[in-house]
Amino acid sequence: MLSRSFLVSFAPASLLLLPLAAVPAVAQDMAPHKAAYSVSTIENGKVSAGTIGTYAYEMKLTCEGYVITQRLRLDVEGGRGAIASEQQSQMTENKDGRTLHFEHRSMLNGRQASLVKGEAILDDKGLGQAHFSEPENQSAALPAGTLFPIAIARATIEHYKAGDSGFDGLFFYGEKPKPPQSVNVLIGKVPKRLADIKIPDGAAALAKGRDRIYYRGGFFDADAKNKGERPAFEMSSLMLDNGIELWGTHEEGDNGGGIEYRITRLEALPRPECK
Repeated sequence: MLSRSFLVSFAPASLLLLPLAAVPAVAQDMAPHKAAYSVSTIENGKVSAGTIGTYAYEMKLTCEGYVITQRLRLDVEGGRGAIASEQQSQMTENKDGRTLHFEHRSMLNGRQASLVKGEAILDDKGLGQAHFSEPENQSAALPAGTLFPIAIARATIEHYKAGDSGFDGLFFYGEKPKPPQSVNVLIGKVPKRLADIKIPDGAAALAKGRDRIYYRGGFFDADAKNKGERPAFEMSSLMLDNGIELWGTHEEGDNGGGIEYRITRLEALPRPECK
């Protein structure tokens, strides 16, 4: 997922969500692949015509875990002319979901605007720390139940297969030296407006026999959810049950603004030969 209508408003008191611990930690068949997406803007809750950028995603599978590379490029009109912004991320996550190495870089008109990098490690009790090399001497505590990017995707698939309507958790991917965000994930029926999303040419084998999963997530800064505040951002996604995303949105603020992205290319990557 992109670091993402509505089924219902988020964190409703009447909706009973199962905690992550209620689902067995069964290893999911995550398909190594690379994909490209066209990106459009969302204004006042509606998708605008045309595209403003591209989003590229790659997940390689190694014998130890997963290597994720993301690149989002947007070209927008500013007060002084066109602005080209780019966000690049590379993350390596162990298969047991206990170690994450991360590097996030943002560029503005070809110049680096920010850089965040470091590693996060959880112990056998699920507790841990994130240590940052950029910015230097920064750290963040990771409470029990913290999920890294692949781990939260696997958890969503597990809850879907268990017939659950959603779950609550903690999410960390190292974009800033702060504690994990609380996340409320709701799993629902695929909307009719997304039924026409097709698998790109040449990639039918990756989707054959796979279920499509639609979910929405609300991400809250530390303690904000308990105080009844709105999420820092909301996302939605349509993905296959092998982790391949076909469509997604990322929305921030109260004005319904954000981006939508749709898959345009998909290619399988080789699996490693592990002893």
